[in-house]
Amino acid sequence: MTLCDGPLGAELVVTGVRLPVAAAFRLHEMGIRVGTRARVTQRAAFGGRVISVAGSRFALDGGSALLIDVEPVHPVHPTEPIRPVEAVA
Repeated sequence: MTLCDGPLGAELVVTGVRLPVAAAFRLHEMGIRVGTRARVTQRAAFGGRVISVAGSRFALDGGSALLIDVEPVHPVHPTEPIRPVEAVA
């Protein structure tokens, strides 16, 4: 699944980044790399996402979110409630 498919509030782990080298390098510098845990905190228009990574929040455009592969840390069952996102201080 891609970051665009990730459920709101679910904890995800990045499994692949298929962006051009310069963009992938910039994400790596910001801490978004394979193995990183992230949480989708907001969905924006045109597929954009706001994600929380290690206490920081990042906004990604929809095109970039489509090229970041993720998997749920804990498989989400359709009837299982999604844990709420922690409040930002």
